Amino acid sequence: MKSIIAFMILFILSMSTALSVTHTIINSSFTFSPNALTITQGDTVNFVLASIHDAVEVSQATWNANGTTSNGGFQVPFGGGMVASLASGTHYYVCTNHVLSGMKGTITVNPVTSVQIIENNVPSSFKLNQNFPNPFNPATSISFSIPRSSFITLKVFNIIGEEIQTLIEGELDPGSYKTGWDGSKQSSGMYFYQLKVFDSQGSGEQLFVETKRLLLLK
Repeated sequence: MKSIIAFMILFILSMSTALSVTHTIINSSFTFSPNALTITQGDTVNFVLASIHDAVEVSQATWNANGTTSNGGFQVPFGGGMVASLASGTHYYVCTNHVLSGMKGTITVNPVTSVQIIENNVPSSFKLNQNFPNPFNPATSISFSIPRSSFITLKVFNIIGEEIQTLIEGELDPGSYKTGWDGSKQSSGMYFYQLKVFDSQGSGEQLFVETKRLLLLK
């Protein structure tokens, strides 16, 4: 058990970030711009704010009443900061200093339920990227590239090798893709995701296989 914990600590320290989409929200005088943002689960939001503005997540009722009491969600300090690992749904936030002036906004997070193409250019090689964010709670994004039309499977396994979920299974054209995994129904711990690529479905030749670790922390 001690060896597993030590390995997980070393793994966290050695992980590098992977490709993700970052959205920017700025303040335009006493408003957030954009004040209604829609993103995909696993994306990151960068608040670039003046030193007199912050962004605190509140409940919808508090938001409607122009209140400032946090609901325990994200809290961006005065001057701005990054927000990642937002759960799917709508997040309501306000500037605590200027909510009465109408400075508030929403971030709607769409769950990733299918693979999304993120680059049409033909990659030079097969590649499976490290998921981002990692560690994560409860959702993370996984991106990969294929240089030719292929039949692919992308699956998640637990630490003893049991299959948890099939994220993708089917034919894809050349390109770079992104999908996601929502671990809200799973317990904290180490998991694995594996990309297998075949030249055709069924008995096709295996062209590529790679497995990477991901860490769910609740």
